[in-house]
Amino acid sequence: MKNLRLGLLLLASVDVGASEAPEPPYPHSRVLQSIAWHWETYTTAALGSDLWPVAWGPDDQLYAAWGDGGGFGGSNTDGRVALGFARIEGTPEHWRGVNVNGGKDPEHPASFPRKGKASGLAIVDGVFYATVNLQDGIWPNVNHVLAWSTNYGATWTKAEWLFARSEGSFQPATFLTFGKDYTGAPGPLAGYVYIYGPKLSAVRGSGDRLYLARVPRHKLRERAAYEFYSRSDAGGQPVWVADCAQAQPVFSDPNGVNPGAVVYIPGLKRFLLTSFHVGPGQLGVFDAPNPWGPWTTIEYNEHWGNMWAEGEGLTCGFPQKWMSADGLTLWSIFSVYGDGAKRGINAHDRFNLIKTTLQPFDATLPPSSQRPSR
Repeated sequence: MKNLRLGLLLLASVDVGASEAPEPPYPHSRVLQSIAWHWETYTTAALGSDLWPVAWGPDDQLYAAWGDGGGFGGSNTDGRVALGFARIEGTPEHWRGVNVNGGKDPEHPASFPRKGKASGLAIVDGVFYATVNLQDGIWPNVNHVLAWSTNYGATWTKAEWLFARSEGSFQPATFLTFGKDYTGAPGPLAGYVYIYGPKLSAVRGSGDRLYLARVPRHKLRERAAYEFYSRSDAGGQPVWVADCAQAQPVFSDPNGVNPGAVVYIPGLKRFLLTSFHVGPGQLGVFDAPNPWGPWTTIEYNEHWGNMWAEGEGLTCGFPQKWMSADGLTLWSIFSVYGDGAKRGINAHDRFNLIKTTLQPFDATLPPSSQRPSR
C-alpha cells in the first residue's frame, strides 16, 4: 500500500516537473515514444551505499559495486568500506543481495576498505573488471585504474598503469552493457569492450561531454590497446584513434553530463543511454542505433521521481538479464545523492530498483502524428 500511495503521489506531480524542464539536447526519438516509471514497484535497500553499477555474470547472477557503505544489510557505518562488491540473486520481483567483497558480513574481506570508487563494472569471459577512481586527489583531479577479479569478486588486482589525471585526459566511467558475460554485441561491435567517460574537467557536469573508448576483449589489461572514437566516415563507419586528444564526444548536453549508463536492447536493436544533467531529478533518457549515436530523446526530466537538482545523479542502469524479450519491459537500478535526492521518493544514498516500460511508436503511423506534446 505504501508503494501504491507513492506511485499516485508521483504521478500527480509529474506534469509540474515536465513543464519546468529545460530543452533536451537532442530531438525526440522516432522509435520510442515514451518511458514509464512504475513507482508502485519502487524498492530500496543498502541504506548508506551508493553507485551500484551492475554486470551479468556467466553463472547467470548479477553482480554490482557500491561505495561508502556497508552494502546489503549494512548502513553508512555498519560494515562500511570505500568500495565493495555484491551478488544479486533471483528475479527483480524476488531478489536477494549478498555482499561478496567487503561490507557487512561479507563472503570475503574488502579489497578496497578505505579508498576507491567504481562507477563501471563489466564481466568479460568470466573475469570481472571495474573502473576505479583511486581517490588520490580532489575530485575530479584523480587517477583512475582498471581492476579485475578472476574469482567472482573474491579478490581484486589493479593494473600497473593508470588513466592518469591530466588536463583533457579520459576518465573511464561506465562500461557499455551487453548480455551475459559480455555477449550479444551486434556483429560489427563484437570482439571489443566499450567504456564511456568524460575528459578531465573542473566544470560541474563533466564538461558537458561524454567520450567512448574501445579495447579488444582479450587485451583489456593492455593500455596501448585502447582506442577512442573520433568520427564517422562518409559511409557511416566509426573511425578510432589511439590518441585521446583526437577523440570527439559521442554525447553532449549543455545542461551538464553525469554518466548514468548505456545498454544494448536486443529486442529493439537500440542503445539506451541515461545521463543526469547533474542533479538527482535531472535525468535524461536517450536512444540511438549505435553506441556513438546519433542520439534522440525519449524523456528529459527536471524533477524525476519528484526529486530536485541539489546533489548528484550517479548511475541509472538497466540490466539486460531483467529485460523482456521484446525489450519494452525493463528494470532500473539507480543511485542518487544529496539534498535533492531526499525529496520525493527519497532515494538518497542507497540501492534503488524500479520497473519501467517503453512505449514504441505505432509503425503504421508517422512518428510526428504520435509524438507527445511538451
